[in-house]
Amino acid sequence: MRLLLDEKNGNRYLVNEEDLHTKYGVVKWDEVKDKKPGDRVETQTGRVYVILEPNLLDFMKKARRGPQTITLKDASIIAGFTGIHSGSRVLESGTGSGLLTMFLANLVYPEKLSTYELRQDFADIAEKNLRKAGIENVNLEVRDVYEGIDEKDLDVVIFDLPEPWKAVAHAKAALKAGGYLVIYSPSIGQVQEVYGHLLGFENRTVEVIMREWDVKVMRPEIQMIGHTAFLTFARFLG
Repeated sequence: MRLLLDEKNGNRYLVNEEDLHTKYGVVKWDEVKDKKPGDRVETQTGRVYVILEPNLLDFMKKARRGPQTITLKDASIIAGFTGIHSGSRVLESGTGSGLLTMFLANLVYPEKLSTYELRQDFADIAEKNLRKAGIENVNLEVRDVYEGIDEKDLDVVIFDLPEPWKAVAHAKAALKAGGYLVIYSPSIGQVQEVYGHLLGFENRTVEVIMREWDVKVMRPEIQMIGHTAFLTFARFLG
């Protein structure tokens, strides 16, 4: 697997044992496979591509999408606010396309990440994305979290669900004292509803807004990544 970066426009392409066909010409796999990171290749029209080793973020950006995905800005805050690290015991429910799954599995390695997905078609998409990224420390189950959680003594439970309050009691039984329940909610109405079920937790809710800066003109970019969801962090007090 190689990442090809177009030097002129910054476009990125993941290639694996196949030729890359672009409007600027063809990059032959045989010309790429034995190159080192940082080497260059050209198409017949002279378009230059830099060869790089893909990392996790490259796989996440190029992953196949199905349902709405949790963005990197939200995934990073989830990891930072809960202290997820190598060896953490984490369960997520609402796997979707598996992008958050990929991010978290990379953090908890070599521990296995547990993830529940109700829909088989979404689980199939997630499995393909995980396989393409070479991530193996994931236990993906097609099941309904509203019916219960098998895992115990978890450090973090993450819900991306339409009605998360229906599974709060299951999370409470699965978490260790001091562990976190994280709830991803697109609307503030969902947050208000779930707060009525968070007895025995210390709660906070945040919204993450991210904007990039154009350093040359010393002002923020016109477009920014605004509201995606409200993140509720509920720490179980035992």
